[in-house]
Amino acid sequence: MGVSRLGRRALPEMYGDLAGATLESEILSKQQRDCAHSDGPGGSEPVAFGLGRKSRIRLGRALLAAIALTAGTAELGARGAESEPTGQAAVDSGAAAASPQGAPQSSGITLRVTSRETVVDVTVTDAKGQPIQNLRQSDFTVKEDGKPQALQSFQEYKEADTPTAERIPPKLPPNVYNNLQPVPTTDAVNILLLDALNTLPADQMFMKQDSIKYLKSMPRGTRIAVLSLGSSLRILQGFTSDPSILIAVVDSKKNRALPSPFIDNDSAGVLDSQVDSQLEADNADLESDSTAALIQQFENENTVEQQDVRNRMTLEALNQIAAYVAGIKGRKNLIWFTEGMPLNIFPSGGVNDLQGITDYAKDLRKTADLLTTAEVAVYPVDARKLFSNPAAGADQHLTSINARTAAKVATTEGAFQQKKGGELLGMEAVAEATGGAAYYNTNDLKSAVSKAIDNGANYYSLSYVPPDLNFDGRYHAIEVEVNRPGVHLAYRRGYNADDILDNAITPALPLTTTAPEPFGNDMQASMQRGVPTSSQVLFDVRVAPSTEQARPDDPPIFGTLDPKLTDKRLVRYELVYLVPSRQIAFREGPGGTHTCSLEFDLAAYDVFGKRITGLSQTISPRPLTSEQYQQRLKSPFQFLQQLDLPPGEIFLRVGILDAVADKVGTLEIPLKVSKNPAGATGQPGGKGGN
Repeated sequence: MGVSRLGRRALPEMYGDLAGATLESEILSKQQRDCAHSDGPGGSEPVAFGLGRKSRIRLGRALLAAIALTAGTAELGARGAESEPTGQAAVDSGAAAASPQGAPQSSGITLRVTSRETVVDVTVTDAKGQPIQNLRQSDFTVKEDGKPQALQSFQEYKEADTPTAERIPPKLPPNVYNNLQPVPTTDAVNILLLDALNTLPADQMFMKQDSIKYLKSMPRGTRIAVLSLGSSLRILQGFTSDPSILIAVVDSKKNRALPSPFIDNDSAGVLDSQVDSQLEADNADLESDSTAALIQQFENENTVEQQDVRNRMTLEALNQIAAYVAGIKGRKNLIWFTEGMPLNIFPSGGVNDLQGITDYAKDLRKTADLLTTAEVAVYPVDARKLFSNPAAGADQHLTSINARTAAKVATTEGAFQQKKGGELLGMEAVAEATGGAAYYNTNDLKSAVSKAIDNGANYYSLSYVPPDLNFDGRYHAIEVEVNRPGVHLAYRRGYNADDILDNAITPALPLTTTAPEPFGNDMQASMQRGVPTSSQVLFDVRVAPSTEQARPDDPPIFGTLDPKLTDKRLVRYELVYLVPSRQIAFREGPGGTHTCSLEFDLAAYDVFGKRITGLSQTISPRPLTSEQYQQRLKSPFQFLQQLDLPPGEIFLRVGILDAVADKVGTLEIPLKVSKNPAGATGQPGGKGGN
């Protein structure tokens, strides 16, 4: 279909002076930085930026390395060492001596030795919060339970001093996009968690606005994933360095502010109604002290039950996040927009108020173990900005004052201070346990996010073998010192000697920094919403509403549109690809001929991640002679596709599969499809079209 359209008319000149040569020059410079494949099917493997850090398997808050030493018969040597489950140290029974000659071959000696290594990531900043770099191993002292430990490894990780020219993306014409990814400035990645479960709707708007402010100015190469927590944990966007995608995700209808059913409404209006109701009850003499106590007990139990559900849902979400990113090497910074999570629940007043107190020690230990094992540093950011008790505002008043209402106001104020204080302490606790930092009582949430990401991009990684190798569940305190005056250190202050295998969970969804590899020429995984961009095949694409009248031989609808949308007025979009021919792998055939095979895929998703339409076209041009092949390499390959889209917010995923080399290039583009786009003509549709 696309090839026949190419034969009917010339493709638009969408690049002007930027055509062909400029694009290929950019790609060649990227190749020279070892950022892409070399030409042809025999090219080198791509470099996964930021993933070259030494791999270490982290168990509990320690790294467990299993070493299998095997001696015995030739058969055992051929099979290789058989390892015990990770985390176990054992010597096989009957392994006191090598088996005599002629004995059964299965009686060989297998010795399994287990060692543990505790890994501590440390950020070092000065009095102004700026990272202190270029420290040496000799500058650090690490203690466990007060005793100095010999360091086994030491590594500094810091933001790359990327030249300004490389940090500025190439300027493209309007409506033109490419999948050339910026070089990450650090090996650390960042997760933005928008917490609606623990945040009031008004404050959710603040966290969205300030998140967008940061994303608009974030340094090029910063890798961020966006998650939301409401009635469930959702991945809104996988890791990407594209601010346009991140902004569209945060600002989409899917991420609208929603009330949490588990948050007490702190508004003064509720307080007024409560007090007024109390006054009416007093005047009617319908309430006795015993009745008041029963009402207070009911309120306490209801509050405790709601907070318990909220706490457990939040802890489970943090556990899942740890599982999502456990396979990603290096540090992960979790920037958590929230109003806090009061884990210590102490009901105020009433009968049997201690019955509702819940012990979260075991759950908290599990969460802390999973986060530190996955090397996740948590940076809670209070979404309330500067806050105070809304019931204390000047615009609030009571209709009357007496001893009972005064006591009610005092009790409410005390409960507010206790609740908010507990939430802030909870933020500090989770930050300290994971080596992060808490940001609260500030109106500049954008700067808080920037500080958290900058702080987590510059750090030192230290490791040592702990003196106690037992998995006995004991807590071991960690203390780090630097022989510099006036420095501030952030690191996890200890660990529980738990076997992390007992706490391991299977993630419900994948979250990775790399795009899925093609398998059997199957593009399904690569075209899923929100997966990382792939740059194995680099390309530019112009995406805009079609300005050409529909032709009689065109199909009624381009794409596999969801049948529920056929009544919508559709807008025909035109996509023009430009692929440098040197990116395409050609297969040599008889007589010196060359052939290639390219698959062009489109997948459109709504704001809720539901696929609404798509299109896949494969082209295999006729074999090129040797002379034609050489000419082909001098100019970029062009291709045209058309797709009909319904109005609204659309996330359009574009992909190219080079079937000869089994390489993939993908790109995701946020679109706002208008019902009547300017300049478009011949807009198709179902019953509501034309």
